[in-house]
Amino acid sequence: MLAIARLLHLLLVAVLAGLLVGVALVELALLEVGPSVYTAVQKPKHQVFAPIMPVLNTLVIAAGLLVLLLMTRAPRTLAPGALAFTAAGLACTIALTVTTVLVNVPINAEIISSWSVEHPPADWAQVRDRWNLFHAVRTVLALLAVGCLLVAMLPAPHGRTGTAGGRARGGA
Repeated sequence: MLAIARLLHLLLVAVLAGLLVGVALVELALLEVGPSVYTAVQKPKHQVFAPIMPVLNTLVIAAGLLVLLLMTRAPRTLAPGALAFTAAGLACTIALTVTTVLVNVPINAEIISSWSVEHPPADWAQVRDRWNLFHAVRTVLALLAVGCLLVAMLPAPHGRTGTAGGRARGGA
């Protein structure tokens, strides 16, 4: 059960990271367009992602919590550091979700509800740059989460699993 949960968690985080990288690449391309084109692209983009992202982020965090719970019930089967790297990966996904909710989602809501393709706001470039900055932060956090989970899944050196009193158990 633990191995399946860890694999599912890694898969979900990797999907999230890939999605964020893809959006970052689109946003790089959009740096060259004017305000009307930018707005025309952003409105439908945010409408597509609005129902998907909360579900994906919730699944990522729930899977991470489940994995941590299962890991605490089977510490002797884990490689040294696996629990810590898994917790770090989960912390990254929680941080990126907080960033998303506090910064990116309010900007998205503003774009969808009040921006006009014909008359984008005068400060559209500043809003775009703020969104892109925080999108870059959450993309880096997602990639760090994937890295942490990959490290956590590395097998233990021969004979070195579990912990007792902070030391690795097993033969040397």
